[in-house]
Amino acid sequence: MYKLDLDEFEEKFSRTFSESSEIKKAIEMLSRSCKISGLDEKSYISHGLGVASITLGLGLEREVVIAALIHNVTDHGISSEQVEAQFGKRIVELIESKSRFEKALLLNPGESEAATKKLLIVLTTNPDVVMLQLAEMLDKLRNIEKTPQEQRKEFIKEIKEIYAPLSHKLGIYSLSSEMNELSFKYENPTEHTKIENAMNAFAQQASESINNAHIMLDSSLKKAGIEATIAGRVKTVFSTYSKMKRKQAGIEQIYDLLALRVITDSIKECYEALGIIHSIWKPIPGEFDDYIAKPKENGYRSLHTSVYTDEGTPLEIQLRTKEMHDFAELGIASHWRYKGEKKQSGYDRKIEWIKQVLDWERSYGKGTDADIFGKEVFAMTPKGQVIELPEGSSVIDFAYAVHTDIGNRCRGAKINGKLDHLNSRIQNGDVVEILTSSKQKPQMNWLAFAKTEKAKQKIMATLNVLKKSSSLRSQKTNKNVLKTNNNRVRLAKCCSPLPGDQIIGVRTTKRKISVHRMDCDQVQKLGQQKIEVQWNDKSGYYDAEIVVEAADRSGILKDILEIFSQNKVYVSSTNARSSPSNTITCVFGIRLQTLSQLEQIKKNIRHIAGVNSVHRS
Repeated sequence: MYKLDLDEFEEKFSRTFSESSEIKKAIEMLSRSCKISGLDEKSYISHGLGVASITLGLGLEREVVIAALIHNVTDHGISSEQVEAQFGKRIVELIESKSRFEKALLLNPGESEAATKKLLIVLTTNPDVVMLQLAEMLDKLRNIEKTPQEQRKEFIKEIKEIYAPLSHKLGIYSLSSEMNELSFKYENPTEHTKIENAMNAFAQQASESINNAHIMLDSSLKKAGIEATIAGRVKTVFSTYSKMKRKQAGIEQIYDLLALRVITDSIKECYEALGIIHSIWKPIPGEFDDYIAKPKENGYRSLHTSVYTDEGTPLEIQLRTKEMHDFAELGIASHWRYKGEKKQSGYDRKIEWIKQVLDWERSYGKGTDADIFGKEVFAMTPKGQVIELPEGSSVIDFAYAVHTDIGNRCRGAKINGKLDHLNSRIQNGDVVEILTSSKQKPQMNWLAFAKTEKAKQKIMATLNVLKKSSSLRSQKTNKNVLKTNNNRVRLAKCCSPLPGDQIIGVRTTKRKISVHRMDCDQVQKLGQQKIEVQWNDKSGYYDAEIVVEAADRSGILKDILEIFSQNKVYVSSTNARSSPSNTITCVFGIRLQTLSQLEQIKKNIRHIAGVNSVHRS
């Protein structure tokens, strides 16, 4: 019964985070979700507890553990608003991000390379979402009997090709090892049982010898003044099988089936302990590795040596510090598990994560994965298609990269579920849904938004066709086109158009006309007569609003306001609000002359430390 699992989980949670009142609320929400959707409550809650227990074991923060517990509720009858009311915006964001990327990460036959790119996108931009996804996949693997028989083979393939390698890449041995072990047990039950039986027989035969070695080593280290923790370790069946295949050897030639792990306080003591071990027992030739001097590709550090005990039993001994041991078990997640008295901000933690990933890719990439983190950005369609674009590309570039017809009819986009404009810049990891209209056609100002040659060429080609077909009509109508300085015209406050924006007039009364940006949502809603309007040739000042989302750090407002000052832009209003996730949203009312001036300001603000996004309201 999951009640037993719940009691144990609640105890661990309260031990880690002082109290556990949120757990009861989460379980109530899971139960309510089951009643709404008709799911089996025992199974549903057990899965949530399983995923949350894994994240708790990895030392992740409170919000991530709660999100893991209720990660499926918005798919089963509970709204995001209800989740936010109970647990806050941060947990809603985690659940929505996980759901979005889970759909995008679906592995189709022959798409393993694309799937790897998708994972790297998520990896650099959503570390907590990666952990949630890995935890869920491991819990599903632990309970594979609940997966329909016809889906199990594909699920195991996904684990082996994507999630186990990713866990290994991040150095999270506890996850990658278990994923590989359970996959092997499911796919090769006969071979697994055969090796497991042989290992058990060896362990039983060698138990006395290993125990004697443990006692002797502990005594010798204490005599030398080295305080160390010594524990036993049994190699997994999959790891043994892999080594047998790699070395083309029988199980009797695998010398690290059993190991002692020595954890010391310093690197100096690791090497001192190594010298003591080699003075007590005879080392096995060719079985020494120094992963402290030369760490493994995923950052793993330790000393490995194999010796023959006094009884002639082969024994591996691993030596590492506490920090190295945490990393060996938790990988990159260990970097923020123990941070002393000063708690890292979410922004600092994310920067550290990205820095680690980039360092690994640059140091160990073989010209494939490393290229992903150059001057390119990778974004995805809602269906999971990866679109590769140059840094600084806009919605227009993305639309044309998907399909020329999509680009020609593009009227805007939803970026990560939120409405955005044609000139909005695409960031690494964005999920972009292009909004189209059969009435939309390319406009000259699109060229100012476009970064890629493909988009520019397609826009120019279509504009030339439109120009030839409508040249006579344009000559006629231009005589009667209203200018923005006409006293009948006012600029709409909902979208605050600027010179350079494509604009359209909407008749509001018999004589008054409201001018909107062509991509303004209100234009589609308003049914009034549309009027062609052109910008006045004379320069002037126009009001606009710019929204900045950033880390809530000291001095962030001062840094942003300095950009406005440097560009001689008048700030008419400032409104800032902070959120529980250590972020701040600032809305600035500004007065400027052109769209290009606004784009330059946005570009400068993006370079400020802590800024996550900048967009026009």
